[in-house]
Amino acid sequence: MVDFAVHARPFIDAGIKVVFASVDSIDATATLKQGLHVGFPVLAEIDAETTAAALGSFVQTGDRTFMHATGFLLAPDGTIATAVYSTGPIGRLNPSEVLRMVAFRKSQG
Repeated sequence: MVDFAVHARPFIDAGIKVVFASVDSIDATATLKQGLHVGFPVLAEIDAETTAAALGSFVQTGDRTFMHATGFLLAPDGTIATAVYSTGPIGRLNPSEVLRMVAFRKSQG
């Protein structure tokens, strides 16, 4: 989320909608959003297990249950153009790659 917040301007200028979702509480998510100055919608208190079952994400259980990073780039018709599943800090969608993918898809017509 930090990367997208820092590099928000190209997405806003291109009319690309970005949405984040978190299993964290509404208060914790609002604090994070405010601290990062995120200009995108951020959903809070999503149910990790239900959402993961629907998206195919990996859920970590134990002392704290959370859903690992799952990112989607949707085509204008709402279909999934790219999906990235990560179980750690490596291998997540990043702003420059998303912008390149969007530019490529637009160039293809």
